[in-house]
Amino acid sequence: MPVERRSGGRQATAIAVGVAALVVAVGLAWGVIALASGGKGPVQVQLGDDVFDAGQATRLARQVAADGPILFSDVSGRGQVQPIVVNHFGEDPKLRWVALSARAPGAPEGCFLVWNAERNLFEERANVDGAGRRVGELCRDVTYSADGSGSSDGSTLEAFPWRIDPTGNLIVDLRPEDGRTANRDGG
Repeated sequence: MPVERRSGGRQATAIAVGVAALVVAVGLAWGVIALASGGKGPVQVQLGDDVFDAGQATRLARQVAADGPILFSDVSGRGQVQPIVVNHFGEDPKLRWVALSARAPGAPEGCFLVWNAERNLFEERANVDGAGRRVGELCRDVTYSADGSGSSDGSTLEAFPWRIDPTGNLIVDLRPEDGRTANRDGG
């Protein structure tokens, strides 16, 4: 059986093409990984929602009146990046809502704010076993008022603008402050 003989020039060309293809493949893989991880380049990939439809404001107001503030474990769709708490004050379901981050500044991993009806405030409690804590145990002795305006350690909770849409739903704006369209009071 005859065996093809190649010249040294053809072998060098084949090797150069193979190396170039490998470099391009590695570069493309790096680019995809950088985009998926939220790299700070000119193109930003953001998965999840910028606004959260919490549901009918009238129903939510009744639920808050009966059971206290409502925790939504992750409203962004990004995997526990943005849990929020909504609370309502007064009789009119179109007015006086607050939407707050359920993660206090400096909170340990797996710790979220939980409403304590007896004390009428939010406490920071573990929502998973681990890091020396069991579910429901106090993470830190830090508390926040019902509207998020005051805390026992002087920190404040991130508040999100809200509005009631034409269908009567409570809509919470999760965009960073520079991209928000509604004000903190829901207007």
